[in-house]
Amino acid sequence: MSTTTWPEGNIAHLLAVRAAEAPGAGFVYADRQGPWTYADIAAAAALVAERLRAQGVAQGDRVVVRIGNDERFPVAAYAVWSVGAVVVPMHPRVPVSDAFAIRDVLGPVAVLGDTEDPLATTLIAPFLDVARFPAGKDEQVELDVAAVDADAPALVLLTSGSTGTPKGVPLTHANAWANLRSTASAFSSRTDRFPVAPADRSPNLVANPVSHTAGILRVLLASFVGRRIVLVGKFAVPLVLDLLDEHGIDNLTINPSMIRMLLEEAPEGRDLASVKYVSSGTAPLPPALRERFEQRFTVPILQAYGQTEAFGGIAVESVRDVLAGRRRPESVGKPLRGIEVRIQGSDGPLGVGVEGEIQVKSGSMSRRYAGGGDTATVTGDGWLRTGDLGRLDDEGYLYVTGRMKNLIIAGGFNVYPDELEAVLEADDAVREAVVLGMPDERLGEVPVALVELLDDNASSDSVLSRAAERLVPYKRPRALFIVDSLPRVANGKPDRTRCRELIEHLTHIESVEAR
Repeated sequence: MSTTTWPEGNIAHLLAVRAAEAPGAGFVYADRQGPWTYADIAAAAALVAERLRAQGVAQGDRVVVRIGNDERFPVAAYAVWSVGAVVVPMHPRVPVSDAFAIRDVLGPVAVLGDTEDPLATTLIAPFLDVARFPAGKDEQVELDVAAVDADAPALVLLTSGSTGTPKGVPLTHANAWANLRSTASAFSSRTDRFPVAPADRSPNLVANPVSHTAGILRVLLASFVGRRIVLVGKFAVPLVLDLLDEHGIDNLTINPSMIRMLLEEAPEGRDLASVKYVSSGTAPLPPALRERFEQRFTVPILQAYGQTEAFGGIAVESVRDVLAGRRRPESVGKPLRGIEVRIQGSDGPLGVGVEGEIQVKSGSMSRRYAGGGDTATVTGDGWLRTGDLGRLDDEGYLYVTGRMKNLIIAGGFNVYPDELEAVLEADDAVREAVVLGMPDERLGEVPVALVELLDDNASSDSVLSRAAERLVPYKRPRALFIVDSLPRVANGKPDRTRCRELIEHLTHIESVEAR
């Protein structure tokens, strides 16, 4: 094996190679604990892999990894990959009812999680507990990595379909390698294997949940470029500021909700220590928020654009250009290396400056859904339809101007109205529901519901309370308005444009009455 390139196939080589070449080098911090070395993580992963094999987990099997942002996530994920199985990341707070629906769609053969997890006793598949463990053992164990085809699935990232039925975006080992190369190209022209960074090089902060695309990609990218990571269990401004000071962290990749928290909750006069730039992704960044943040902290924010089906990043502003004061207002930058972007109209590709649907072609994109019974929206000539609107300028800079879909992005999390409507309509008191994303100063957008009732004795609070039992916090409607009848179009379907106007009107009345 060459010392300057990565082995082909299994992305578990990311950990195996690092543990072999620099076993004692620090790799993972979890909040204020650590570091766990590459040897620590690899040894723990080898033990979990042994348990998976004993459970009968085979290549291609799906394993739910229901672990948050701590040292156990890379242990569990690399263990699954090392046996040739497929990681299905699931946030630990996903309700049991959703977990059962995911089981029915994706058919996992095992779950890795904490002993306190409800799924440890309410089984959707055999449960293997992964306990937290102390750093610094430095027990050197070779991680045995199964040979897999590059096109074999490595990940299934969870999402919801138009009916609210859970499904997943399957991504292969080849998709992962392609994404890592493209992402690294945004800040380095290097094409061979990055060495492990020296101990005095600051780590990268991973604040987004590792169960989501942005979080898990940061974990993989850290292994790829040889950087240590600090996993943040829950984003809290005092904790994050302490970690910036302690580690001399020089960049942040966070979402607009976290950017707003830093702006509003950091003590007056407090700076961001050694941070040179902030990358914003997972949701649109309001220009006013960007301006306020940059004025307050004198640190630039780079805008990024991506999609789960494209395995994360599609375009990002150049660090060099932004630090040098060269910025295209409202642009999300140029497509990453290895990613093609075109703007498509109803009659074909569109020219410079013309708005249309953003379509993408890359080695990291998915072409189908797992378990949903349908294919990803890929055109006949191999382009991924993003459902987003945008334009390209004469130098190839991309501008995202809107969304074609009804998708709500609340604080960086995807919320699908159809899923929420299905939950509300499962309530015996509800006849029909419409959920829309409404502007919110803190989160960008929040879901708000309009409902027709079957039970006149039900109230907004009682319906919301029952729905909350089946939804993770970020998916819960922030308000619910009861109406005699929903506005409808001629064929009887709810008229979403008039529903939005009605919500705006009812919200205004409510705010006036509250004064």
